[in-house]
Amino acid sequence: MRGLAFLLALAPLFPPLAGLALFFVPWVRRLPLWGQALLAFYGASLLLPALFAPEPLAWPLALFRFLYVLGLVGLGVALNRPERALGAWGVGLFLLYLSGFAATYWVLGDGAVRARLSHPFHSPVGFGFLGGLGLLLALHLRYPWPFRALLGLLGGAVLLLSGSRGGMLGLLVGGAAALLFRRRGLLALALGGGLLLAASALDLPATERFFQAHLSGREGVWLAAYRVFQEHPWTGVGPYLLGERIGGVLFGGCFLFPLLEARGLTCPDWLRPWGGLWTFAHNHLLQALGEGGVFGAVGLLLLAGGFLAGAWGDGLLFGLLAAYLGMGMVDNPFSVPSPFRGEVFFLLGGMALARLEGGRAPLGLGLAGGVALLWSLPFLYLAARPEGPPPALRYLVVPDRGGAGAVALEGGEEYRLQVWLCAEGCRRLGWEWPAEKPVRFPLPEALEEGKKRLVLVLFREGGLALRPAFFLEEEVGR
Repeated sequence: MRGLAFLLALAPLFPPLAGLALFFVPWVRRLPLWGQALLAFYGASLLLPALFAPEPLAWPLALFRFLYVLGLVGLGVALNRPERALGAWGVGLFLLYLSGFAATYWVLGDGAVRARLSHPFHSPVGFGFLGGLGLLLALHLRYPWPFRALLGLLGGAVLLLSGSRGGMLGLLVGGAAALLFRRRGLLALALGGGLLLAASALDLPATERFFQAHLSGREGVWLAAYRVFQEHPWTGVGPYLLGERIGGVLFGGCFLFPLLEARGLTCPDWLRPWGGLWTFAHNHLLQALGEGGVFGAVGLLLLAGGFLAGAWGDGLLFGLLAAYLGMGMVDNPFSVPSPFRGEVFFLLGGMALARLEGGRAPLGLGLAGGVALLWSLPFLYLAARPEGPPPALRYLVVPDRGGAGAVALEGGEEYRLQVWLCAEGCRRLGWEWPAEKPVRFPLPEALEEGKKRLVLVLFREGGLALRPAFFLEEEVGR
């Protein structure tokens, strides 16, 4: 299996190598009966809803996902010595960190100091999450001390300079979970606290993000995904097809990784129709509900619970899986295919299922319920926070020939503002701003003939609400 370990070290830099996992589908037959039954139920939760989904591509895409997950789990079974396999992956992460620092400086030059650390095929959020995972590996695995120190330092630096709050959440959840079985989990929590102290001392835009309570527009994505689930509660729309329904809320209909776009690269015309394939709900529960309905969500939760039950007693496996699941509250860290990030979750799951015993079924059910509660936490806030009176419009300026508009609100404190221009469909203008100050927002170069609606969407500052707090609408155009 040394060849597999070598591939694991290369895969972070050459993600297409993960496709070789399809050759390991037969290895799932070596799992205990309980593990095979769990995978069969997960497959049914993907394939059956897809048969009745509204999109004709739903079933072939569901079959692809199931076979890919089976291959990754089978590869995890084949890697029967987790410490050796994860040690090789840590070497790959180390090389990935170095390439991320080099690429960020090459693209941004001296401006890299004021920007978020990124990578050509990872967003800052995902790259920071991988930094936190490297830190966990450095704490738990018996690397030679010089490499162990370098991996930990680089992993911590990647997490800190990427400003990834989801990555920090993953590190803290993973450390707390590992603490159930190994005291080194306490070191992970202490290092997380130390990174937060360092972030407070650094005057950098990236590190300031750790202390910002807003959700960077995720509320809008959650609302869009929830509406899709309301329309198709039993079938969803199919794997990989949710992005078409929620695209354009956070980004455009097709987007590339930030470092590539900073270099001037954009989606070519032939790729734009497929941009929804990598648009996600930023919450694994909503992603599963939107893609596979109730049955699909139950299948994913039971699979996650089974992975955790199999890893029970192993601080490293349990902590790494918990880190993925913790970040799943605000992102989609184990959606696959990915740049060899989500794939590792299912590799870990294969290692865990190889240890699964039938007597742990009640434990797996309980852990699945815990994961469901964790992923639901952002939405439970709805019932806990009363809403005050809505802000009022002070003024709105929209020039006829495009350029920039302006808006100001009375009573906008504790809110964040998004601006949308709607005709037959809606598109977002700009990003998101604090609503207590006057806001300038970009407009198309020329407004087309006819009336349009300018929709001001207000979210609570720091709120974890599923839906926007208020809408204000005004007609614009000629």
